[in-house]
Amino acid sequence: MRYILYCRKSTDTEDKQVLSLESQEAELRGIAGRHGLEIVATLQESRSAKAEGRPVFNAMVDMIQRKKADSIICWKLDRLARNFIDGGRVIDLLQKGVIKEIRTHEATHLPSDNVLLLAVQLGMANQYIRDLSENVKRGNRTKMERGEWPSYAPFGYQNDRVNKTILLDERTAPYIRRIYELYSTGAYTLEQIRKITYGEGLRSKSGRSVGKNQIHRFLQSKFYLGLMERGGKIYQGKHTSLVSRELYDRVQDVLHGRLHPRPKKYFYSARGFLTCGNCGCMLTADTKKGHQYYYCTNGKGYCQEHRSYLRASDVDVLLSRLFLELHFDEELIEISGEAYRQSRLSGSSFVNHALQTLQNELQGLSERESMLTDAYTAKTLRKELYEAKMQELANRRVELYSQIENASREDRPKATFEQVREVFLDGNKAAKRYVEVGDVEKRNMLEKLLSNASIRNKNIAQYTFKSPYQILANTPKTADFQTLSAQ
Repeated sequence: MRYILYCRKSTDTEDKQVLSLESQEAELRGIAGRHGLEIVATLQESRSAKAEGRPVFNAMVDMIQRKKADSIICWKLDRLARNFIDGGRVIDLLQKGVIKEIRTHEATHLPSDNVLLLAVQLGMANQYIRDLSENVKRGNRTKMERGEWPSYAPFGYQNDRVNKTILLDERTAPYIRRIYELYSTGAYTLEQIRKITYGEGLRSKSGRSVGKNQIHRFLQSKFYLGLMERGGKIYQGKHTSLVSRELYDRVQDVLHGRLHPRPKKYFYSARGFLTCGNCGCMLTADTKKGHQYYYCTNGKGYCQEHRSYLRASDVDVLLSRLFLELHFDEELIEISGEAYRQSRLSGSSFVNHALQTLQNELQGLSERESMLTDAYTAKTLRKELYEAKMQELANRRVELYSQIENASREDRPKATFEQVREVFLDGNKAAKRYVEVGDVEKRNMLEKLLSNASIRNKNIAQYTFKSPYQILANTPKTADFQTLSAQ
C-alpha cells in the first residue's frame, strides 16, 4: 500500500493541545518505519477542519482518486475532518475500498471494519468543534460588551498587540475620511471615488486598487462611527471614531437614495477619468471666467504640471481623437458579421474552444497547487504565503467551475455574434458621437468605453479602454468578426 502522510494543525483554539506539524510528522514517520509502510507523499496543512474546502485535504483526496496513493496515515481521525462533508468523503472512499487503510497512532481502520464506529468518532469531532464555536462566540460577545473588538482591525485601524486594543492607522485612516467626504456630496460614484483615491495613493494591503465593493462596505460600516455590529446587535466600541454621526448619516442618505443634493452649478464630464502623466495623481476641474479647465491635483506635492491648465474643449478634442482608435468601416462590419454568424451557426467550435481553455486553466491550477505544496513541505515557502496563494487558487477554481457551467449551457454562437457586432458598432460611432452629445452623455460614454487616460504636456500620454474595447483598439482595421472573437 502507498500512504499519504497527512498532518494538520489549526491556529484556532481547537488545536492548542495538539502536536505541532513537525512533531506529528516525526511521530508518524516513526510508526511508518516500524511497520515498513511506504510513504509516497507528505502533506501538511495549517487550517481548521470545521469547514469543508481545505486545499491540501482536497489535494490528498484527489491523489487517492487518481490512484497515486491508496492509504492515509495521520495522528488522529480528527486531523482528517471535523465536519460531516469531509468526514463523509473519507468514510465513502474507505467503504468503497478506494482508501485501503487509515492508520493513526491509536488504531487502524479498514474497509471491512464497522463504519458506524468511524462515523461516531468523526461525529464526536464535529460536535466538539460546534461546542467550541459556541464558546468562542460567547467570549466574543463578552469582549464586545466591554467595547473591545475581538478580531483583526478593519481598514483604517491597526491592532495594538501589546495592549490588545485597536488604534488608528495613520497611513490609511485619512482615506476613510476622504471617501466619506466625497460620497456625502452625492456628486461622485463609487467608481469615481475609487479612481480619485487611487490617484491620491490609496492601496489595499496587497498593494492593489481598493475595489468599488470594498469602498461600498466602508461606507456602510458602523465601525468608523465608533460602533461595533455583530449578529444583528450594536455595541459601543472603545476605539476612536473616524467619522461624525452627521457625516455618517448623510452618507447613508446618499446610499439609500434619501438625499437629493442640490444640482451643482458646473458639471465636468471627464473628471475622474484623467490622471497626470507626470505624477500619476487625478486631474480635477474648475471653472474660471466662464471656461472649464482640468489640472493636476498635485496630491504628492511635487508635480511640475500642477499649474498647467487644459481647457475642457481641448480635452473633448483629445478624447474624440482617442476614440478614432475604435473606428471600423461600417459596411465591412455588416458583411463580415453576417458571414461570421452563418459559420458559427453551423457548428459549436466556439463553445468547445472556450471549454477547452477553461479546462486547461483548471488543470494548470492543480499543477500550481502541487508546486506550492511541494515548496511548502520542503520548507522553502513560508506558511502565510502558502496559505494565501492556496486560497487564491481555491477562489479561482470556484470561478472556473462557474464559467464552465455557464459556457456549457449558453447559446454562444448567437450571443457572441450580437455582442461582437454591438462592440464594433459602438466603437465605430464613438469619435463622431462624442463631439455631438451633451456633457451628461459624454460622461456615460466615458464610463462605458474608457478605463483611464493620462495627460502630459496637454496631450494624451497613455490610455486604456475598458474590455472589450481595448481588444477592438488592438485589432487591425481590416479584421473581421472571426479575428476579433478569437481574441
